[in-house]
Amino acid sequence: MELFIVTAIAYVIYALYFLVTYIITLVHREERCRNSFSERIMVFSEIVYTVIGPIIGFARFDEYGSSTPFEKQHVLSIIILVMVSSTCYWIARFTSRSEHPVLRIIVSIGLLQGIVLCFVSTIHFISFIPLGLVYPIIGFELLSPFFAMLLLLRKFYFYNEVQIKFQDPVPNRSQLGVVPLAFKIYVAPFFYRILIYCCLLIPVIAAQVFIAYGCGQDIDAIIKAFTHSRGFIFSK
Repeated sequence: MELFIVTAIAYVIYALYFLVTYIITLVHREERCRNSFSERIMVFSEIVYTVIGPIIGFARFDEYGSSTPFEKQHVLSIIILVMVSSTCYWIARFTSRSEHPVLRIIVSIGLLQGIVLCFVSTIHFISFIPLGLVYPIIGFELLSPFFAMLLLLRKFYFYNEVQIKFQDPVPNRSQLGVVPLAFKIYVAPFFYRILIYCCLLIPVIAAQVFIAYGCGQDIDAIIKAFTHSRGFIFSK
């Protein structure tokens, strides 16, 4: 019992430190922390909540007794979405200065997908979040979607906020009157870019649905993974 209390206190302190650091970086509009210790905490959090957390969650899938976070028969569809979103996160981390508009658009859509998935999953797990704080060893992965969502939001903002000086793909475009579509999308105002990403997210998710379908999943497996679970918000 004492171990649980110490772990819970340590985890709450860590969570508060993470949230304060997160807010400070957004207020200063600086992706990298000014304090080296805070920067290490953020990197640690990225690894934990975009890689380790999902792995632990899916690995301990059968350990919830009468409750089931996702329907086992359909969980592969969620795993595919998580893998794509996490991959895009780390691509964004290492291509923050890339001048390739197509890459930046694809990665941004992947980040947006992760944000939506984490938001829905956070609501799905919301009644178990206090358990994840008090017993982080047991319920650690139930908090992962919330912290991952914050990290994805932060990465999405900085990835799209940075001003990239793209080389003109068509030097004579003023005379030709044409500009590559990807270039036009990425130089559009931030708000319009988000709307475009939302529209493009639909066929991207559809593509992953068909991949899951090819692996034996139902065409509506993403929805069933939530609704056929047991003991959570979206469970039937």
